[in-house]
Amino acid sequence: MKNLIQSFALLFALTTIFSCQAPATETAIDMDAVRAEIQAMEDAFAAASNARDAEAQVAYYADDANSLVPDMPTLVGKEAILARAKAEMAENPDQKGNISFEIIDLYAAGDIAVEVGKWTYTPEGGEASTGKFMSLFEKRDGKYICIRDIFNSDAKDKDNDDDDHDHDDGEDDDKEEGS
Repeated sequence: MKNLIQSFALLFALTTIFSCQAPATETAIDMDAVRAEIQAMEDAFAAASNARDAEAQVAYYADDANSLVPDMPTLVGKEAILARAKAEMAENPDQKGNISFEIIDLYAAGDIAVEVGKWTYTPEGGEASTGKFMSLFEKRDGKYICIRDIFNSDAKDKDNDDDDHDHDDGEDDDKEEGS
């Protein structure tokens, strides 16, 4: 019984010692550096897309990445993402244009970063379209790599009254009544 009491006393003492220690401090994240790294990745993705280079385009993704593309099942793995990029380019061999990506919000903690962004695509000789995306990055071997992404297009303003609603009542739907 004496050994049991001594064991509990030792356990209590160790628990007290370790619980009173200051928590490990997390290294501050240089958000300007994270932003610059992610924007450089977006710029490289855009350059590869504009050059219609599927191999360079998928350098953005980790081997185990998932891409949640519109109107199709989730693409699982870099090879599936590459296959889709090649197929899309093959379906539209003469399509030329310019795409760009802009970071709207960026969050980072530990080895994870989340980007919310806007894309703009202008086909050669055509009208620009826009959309939004979200990408999840993980720092691996000292560099961020995309492990998940999702994107879609913005709705077109079908009634041309400077809002995003599909009905035309003669008014700009973003304005308040009576103004």
